[in-house]
Amino acid sequence: MWYIDVNVTGAAAKIDQIKKFDKELWKGVQRDVKDAAKLVVNEAKSNVPSYGLYNSERGIVSWGQWTSGNGRDLSFDSGTVSASIKPAFRSRVRSGLRIVKGRAQIWNPGGAIYTLAGSRNRSGHPFNTNINNQAGGYPGKAAFWPRILTPAWYAKGPEASRLIGKTIEDAIDKANR
Repeated sequence: MWYIDVNVTGAAAKIDQIKKFDKELWKGVQRDVKDAAKLVVNEAKSNVPSYGLYNSERGIVSWGQWTSGNGRDLSFDSGTVSASIKPAFRSRVRSGLRIVKGRAQIWNPGGAIYTLAGSRNRSGHPFNTNINNQAGGYPGKAAFWPRILTPAWYAKGPEASRLIGKTIEDAIDKANR
């Protein structure tokens, strides 16, 4: 699993009170934050390539079927990867303040491998070299790494953050009535 967070900070004490004392309002916050995260999710789904890795000279798929030693399917199928990108809600207390996050997560192993493969090509393995040549990838190259999610975050993250901020403001207004 790989994810990108959309963070909104502020009004943490009030949000913590809503979580503890108004369960229905808290459920609405969770739903609205996940809806905002769907902006990033939908953009990420549009970033999934048809093939994880291919040889453009011959037009043949190079990734193909790939199974781990324990039988886990690690192959790349764009439809399966796209379907596995989901929005999520996360809330936790850090340094005494409640942090609320919307997330876009890739749950498909092949998609997670594609997202990070070769990002630190220390081994020089041809798989890493080929995927980096095709799709880019190394830390500090935000447009490419992690692939799929980072470009989606840059494209839709600010809008999602604004929606999450509005959700938090609306929830605080409702709690103050």
